[in-house]
Amino acid sequence: MAMEVVRVIDEAHESEIVSLAYNRIRREIYSAADGDKVIKVWDSRTGQLIRTQQGHKGMVTSLNFSSTVRLLFSGSIDSTVGIWTEKGVNLQMTGTGGPVHAIAWDERRRYLIVGGNSVIHIFKVDLAEARKTSQQQRSVASGLKDTNALAEAPAILKRMYQPLKGPDLCHVDVVKCIVVTDTGKIISGGFDKNICIYEFDKLDKPKEAFQRIRKCHTAAIVSMAYDTSSNSILTGSIDGGMKVWSMEGRLLDKFENINDQPVCVSYVPSTNMYWASGRFGRLVAFDPRAPANVTEYVKESNGLDRFKVQHMFAPLGTDLLLGTTKQRQLVIWQYNQMGAYRMFTKHEDWAEALVVVPTTINDQPCDEIYSAGADGVVLRWQLDAEQNCDIYECIEEIPMHDKNIYTIVYSPALNCLITGGEDATIQFYYLSGEVPTYNDVPLPTSFQDHEARVSGLALLKNRLMASISYDKTIRIWDLTTMKPVHVVQDAHDTPLQCIEYCAERDELATCAMGNKVRVWDVRKPAAIKLKLVLDHSDGDQGDDDEDSRGYRAKTNMQWLTRSDLTGLPKANNPLVEETIRKAHRDVPEVTQVRWVSYRSCWVTAADDDMIRLWGPDGVKLHQFTYQGGSVQCLYVDEVNQLLVTAMLDKSAYVYDLDDPIPRAEYKGHQDVVRAVGYLKESNCYVTASWDKSLRLWYRPSADRGATAADARAAAAAELQLLDEEQDEEHFQSNYEKAHPLEMPAALKEANQWQVLKAIGVLEDDKGGRKKSRALREMMAAEFSPETLPDPPGSLGAALDDLGKELLAEINALSRKAAGGTSGAAAGGQDTARTGARGRPSRVGGAAMGRR
Repeated sequence: MAMEVVRVIDEAHESEIVSLAYNRIRREIYSAADGDKVIKVWDSRTGQLIRTQQGHKGMVTSLNFSSTVRLLFSGSIDSTVGIWTEKGVNLQMTGTGGPVHAIAWDERRRYLIVGGNSVIHIFKVDLAEARKTSQQQRSVASGLKDTNALAEAPAILKRMYQPLKGPDLCHVDVVKCIVVTDTGKIISGGFDKNICIYEFDKLDKPKEAFQRIRKCHTAAIVSMAYDTSSNSILTGSIDGGMKVWSMEGRLLDKFENINDQPVCVSYVPSTNMYWASGRFGRLVAFDPRAPANVTEYVKESNGLDRFKVQHMFAPLGTDLLLGTTKQRQLVIWQYNQMGAYRMFTKHEDWAEALVVVPTTINDQPCDEIYSAGADGVVLRWQLDAEQNCDIYECIEEIPMHDKNIYTIVYSPALNCLITGGEDATIQFYYLSGEVPTYNDVPLPTSFQDHEARVSGLALLKNRLMASISYDKTIRIWDLTTMKPVHVVQDAHDTPLQCIEYCAERDELATCAMGNKVRVWDVRKPAAIKLKLVLDHSDGDQGDDDEDSRGYRAKTNMQWLTRSDLTGLPKANNPLVEETIRKAHRDVPEVTQVRWVSYRSCWVTAADDDMIRLWGPDGVKLHQFTYQGGSVQCLYVDEVNQLLVTAMLDKSAYVYDLDDPIPRAEYKGHQDVVRAVGYLKESNCYVTASWDKSLRLWYRPSADRGATAADARAAAAAELQLLDEEQDEEHFQSNYEKAHPLEMPAALKEANQWQVLKAIGVLEDDKGGRKKSRALREMMAAEFSPETLPDPPGSLGAALDDLGKELLAEINALSRKAAGGTSGAAAGGQDTARTGARGRPSRVGGAAMGRR
């Protein structure tokens, strides 16, 4: 979860902004300010002012835009509700008899609920009149009609019920906020500290529909939001608190003293979080699952400390959060599914490595995180199970080294953490707190045989461990006896920087500061052998002569001598030539190597922006380019079969090995990401960075290539709204789409004939059987897919009408020509057959009549 700041509009008004609305079709923001009579319209994508709408004679107090009818409603202290098209045309000003302080929209019923001084009005929007008025305004503007036509226009807002007035049916003070729920309720909050609840189905009997919840806050209620996931209501008050209520008016949770100013509340469904204006204008975030204040863990990724927010608005059906500040700024946050949804800071220096350890708490499986950094300390992070909102707390600090820790692994067999550091030592920390013994002698808790930085560790079979170092050696250790088993001197020509173990093949892969990965056979730990080399120079493996390979690597070493420039004699400097030759030989430098069990292959990353896949026999299978600079960490998610790469650009990318396009891009760290892990129980990734923080990221969905932007685009494509010229009778609300009408069982094809018999259309006698058969043929032709009725007004509909007229003439001629009972019966059969054939011509009908 991350709400990223995507746009800031400075000095949006001359005074503080008090109301906002959003048009999600045109992506426009409507704003009104304190003491201002105008409405400003902004482009949310560019932040540009589109227009200013004037029409009210008093301050505009509330705004609401309906995406279903594509109209903007504005309330003012001038006792009117303004009705505007989305292009800024004022259709009407409807009087309410008093100042308007709140407006809400019921999408299902197309009702407009208006709150005033101790009164609530309920109107229905007449779309036909709205379009007629709009057409008349265009006619007046073009000079086709005079202005009197507008004055005589019928009201667009039709009053559905008598005003609900206090104190018997409403608040006894200003109605400041109103929400309409999916369950068919109107809920309002006011200056009288009360909440009023109305049920739509009982509004014909107002006293039965009305319910008052008294003394909900110790001061006036000034904001309200609807939590669609839990079907609950949030209220914010001047008393500095926020409370959560059930639909029945029962208090569920309360958060007190979060602000010394009036609290504005919002709910963003995509984040499933509550947002409130806190002290000093800082946004405060609450996770309703606990519930708990999680601001500390999300404030940096969401930019909560950047703005002093006074008013907020979360547009329905979007992933946006709009906020206004004391500095008259309009701030736009947008949900980023791939943003960090939790951040933890405890390290005093760089976070360099981490490992995830599965464990149990209260018989429930969970994951613990151990992170190590440049301060030489390992931090133990444990999930706060009581809060149930993905909060990890540092419960232990474990001193391990005097200098930087560069690598950490966990041995399940020993229940032990093993680290390697800058001090050239390997340290052991047993989580049980007890050091094991061998022959009744406590085992040592460190190895000190390396002569330089320990850069990598790998656990082997049979309680063995391999380590690599900048001293160019590979060492094998027996963790049972804590003694060295074997050492490979000069395993590479340069310091070793990465190691990986393949348990299936009992092989070890290492890479150094060069273009080769060496794979070692460790089936005999005391005599490990070089098995193969993965050469990234795209030449013959094992050949160091660049001329024989024909490889011409790109290098920046030509600056060492001017003799290589065109037109100058070649210099005879053996040192320069050797340096350039080695530079060519070692390009590109391999930075990471990992084994992919689910594909049975090696994967490597080099600084030529390529990720390569290699078969167990050393044959290159596939390669693709990556973005973001040199790879700092390569993590294989065996559970979800994904590859996570941490780059020099401070980002991490998630790849499917079959697709070179990243499945997800994790941005937010302020420095390079050095380690990645997967939390299985939380289904998320954890990263450690040089910015001293750990962050949690949602794993991308199983749908390949699905991103937050794709989801937003799909939602916009599915949005079916009412066009300006669409007739009202063809309007279909979102509720009607979600609850379509179904054909009764009696009218389905299997029961049609029983229905026709019941109403007397079909008979059971012998003559009736022929009629029934003829009628079946006629109905089969009439209701077949090929003969479905055409839309009214189309050419096909006109031809159908003409065919019916011709058929009537044919029947009349047939009855005249036939004569008698038998003749009439025959004519009926011919008529039925003619109807089944389609639309006969006049010539055919006349011929039938003569017969």
